[in-house]
Amino acid sequence: MLPLLTLPAPISPPIISRSGKTAHKSSSQIERITDHVYRIGTALVDTKALTFTCPGSINMDSGSVEYLAVTPNGKTYESLLRLDVNPYYLQVGLLLLGCKPRNVLLHQGDPRAPQGSPVKILIRWREADGEERTVRAESLLMEATTRNSMPLHPWVFTGSRIVRAGFEAELSGSLVAVWHDPASILDNPMANIQNDWVVNPKRCPPRGTSIRFLIQAIPHTLARKGK
Repeated sequence: MLPLLTLPAPISPPIISRSGKTAHKSSSQIERITDHVYRIGTALVDTKALTFTCPGSINMDSGSVEYLAVTPNGKTYESLLRLDVNPYYLQVGLLLLGCKPRNVLLHQGDPRAPQGSPVKILIRWREADGEERTVRAESLLMEATTRNSMPLHPWVFTGSRIVRAGFEAELSGSLVAVWHDPASILDNPMANIQNDWVVNPKRCPPRGTSIRFLIQAIPHTLARKGK
């Protein structure tokens, strides 16, 4: 099994100064804002609320979806969202929240259910009238054959792998997979349906809409209850 990116010691919370200054180049984009809030590149990590938030936009408002989210360099032709976030910082942010990766996938489309710490994914945007909307990410997708919305469920932090060329999520731009992908950082744990999902036009805002992408870690006690 290929190694996963784990939390580097230089950027663990106890040694980051309030000014964000450290002697390590890998920490140059990490700033401690309060005792429990960190800015990592474009993202905010709140270790008390157990949230990771970053900016992005709606990339598709119709068509087949294989990824919930990618970077601008990823497979944008099949991703619902385009996120303005460094994949490395997304993985590190989830590690800071205490999430544990467990990537058991061998290839894209692997029929096994992905594993890892469960998280909730929310999408937030403002309507044309200024009203703020926040929805679960699953509600923006539906099954192509039945037209039923994707069931509400936790996503899992599989963690991306380190390959010979580097950090796989950074190389591919893959962030959150709907069709199982070991290169992605998060994945859809559903094993029975992988590649039959399309955009839900009744729930999804127009293409180009600016969003905030919010990941909330689910504590183990709640995860065992299925929440």
